[in-house]
Amino acid sequence: MNASDRAILLRSVAFQATIYGLPAVLQYKEMHRQAIAEGGAGYSGFGTFIHERELAGPGYAAFKVPNSDTLYSTSWLDLALGPVEVTIPPTSLRYYTLNYFDIYGNPGNLGTRTVGSAGGRFLLTPPGWQGDVPEGLTRVEMTSRHVWILMRVFAQTRRELEQAYRFQDAVKLRPRGDLASTAAPGHVPPAPGDSAADFMRALDYVLATDGHLPGEEALMAGFRTIPGLGSGHFDPARLDPVAREAVEAGYADAMRLLLNARSQLGQPTGTGWTVVSKGNYGHNYLRRAINNLAGLGANVREENASFNTFVDAGGEPLDGAKAAYRLHLPQPPPVDGFWSVTLYDARTFELHPNPLGRYLVSDRTPGLKVNRDGSVDIIIRHATSESANWLPAPAGPFFLVIRSYLPRAEVTSGRWLPPGVIREP
Repeated sequence: MNASDRAILLRSVAFQATIYGLPAVLQYKEMHRQAIAEGGAGYSGFGTFIHERELAGPGYAAFKVPNSDTLYSTSWLDLALGPVEVTIPPTSLRYYTLNYFDIYGNPGNLGTRTVGSAGGRFLLTPPGWQGDVPEGLTRVEMTSRHVWILMRVFAQTRRELEQAYRFQDAVKLRPRGDLASTAAPGHVPPAPGDSAADFMRALDYVLATDGHLPGEEALMAGFRTIPGLGSGHFDPARLDPVAREAVEAGYADAMRLLLNARSQLGQPTGTGWTVVSKGNYGHNYLRRAINNLAGLGANVREENASFNTFVDAGGEPLDGAKAAYRLHLPQPPPVDGFWSVTLYDARTFELHPNPLGRYLVSDRTPGLKVNRDGSVDIIIRHATSESANWLPAPAGPFFLVIRSYLPRAEVTSGRWLPPGVIREP
C-alpha cells in the first residue's frame, strides 16, 4: 500500500476509534484523577465514595450539564481486584439511585425504580467471574473491569439534605479481594492529556484492561491497523510520520464532528425540543459519544426522561441578551419521582451563576405558582423578577433541559411532549 492510501486508511481508523472510545477516555480522565493519581485533588482511590454535600452549581468540575436536583456521590471500582459488595439501607427518600457505568458509559441502576425503599445487598462482579456468591447477596454482573458508580440522592430543602446525608453515609462499599479469581493485569495507566496522542494512549489502556463488548471483535481488529493500539503498549513516538499525521487528522475530524453535533443531541419533537435517548446505545457509538461529550453520567430513559432545547418555538437561538421567554406547561411532566427545568450557559455547558442561586424551577420550588387548570408558566429572562417561577438567564446564549425522574408511560411513550419556548414581545 502506498503512503497516500495508507494515510487515508489510518485517518479513517483514527476517526472511528475516536468516536468509539470518547466516552471511555472521558471517564478514564476522571478515574485517573480520583482513583489513580495519588496525592492529587479529589483523590480517593478505588472502592471509596466521595460524597458531595452541596447541590451542583456554577463551575461544577466533575462533568458538564450536571443536575441540581440531587446530591452526587462518586466511586470508582477496579473489579480485577475482586468483586465489590454494596449495601443499600432501607430509606424513605423520595428518590435515589446508584447509577453504575461500565468504562464505555453504558449504564445500569440500583435505586428507587429497581430496588425500592427496602434496600438490599449486592455483589458487583467483573465480566466472566465464576466464583460463588455469598449468602444474602444478589449478584450484578458488570460489563467491564473498571466501573463508575454515580449515586444520586434527591434533596432540595434543608431537611431533605440532612436526610440525604444520612443515606449517603449509610451506603457501604466493601471490596471483596477474597473473592478475586485472577491477579489484575499489569498495564501502567498513562497520564491523561488533550492531544490525539494522549487520547490514543488512554484508549489503548482501556482496550487492554477492560476489553470490549460481545460483537465488537471485527471493530477491534480494525483498530489494530493503528500500530500497537489495543495492546496496552501503544507508543505514539513509534509511529512513522505518515501514521502520526493520519492519526492526528482522524482524531481532529472526529472531535470537530462531535463538537458540532453536541447542540443537536436527540430527536426533534417539532417544537424546538429534542428527546434525548440515553443509556441504551447498542452499537450506536456516535450517539454514545455525543451524549457523553455533552455530559457524562447519562442515565437510561426509564430512570430520567429528558428534553433539551437551544431554540425558541420559532427556531431562533435562546439568548437572554436579545429576549425574554416563557415556557407554558399545560401539564407538567407526569412522573412518579419529580420534574425540573434547568438552565445552562450554551457557551460553557455549565449552570448560570445568578444572585438567587436558582438554577432550576421544579415541582419542589418554594412558592411555585401553579395555575388553576394545573398548568405552570416558567419565566425565563435576564432581568430580575420577584416570581418564584423565574428562571434566571445569562445575557447571552443558553439552553434548557427538562428532566422527569421516574417518568410515567405518557412521557416514555412520547404522548407527553413539552411545548415550544415562547419569545415574549
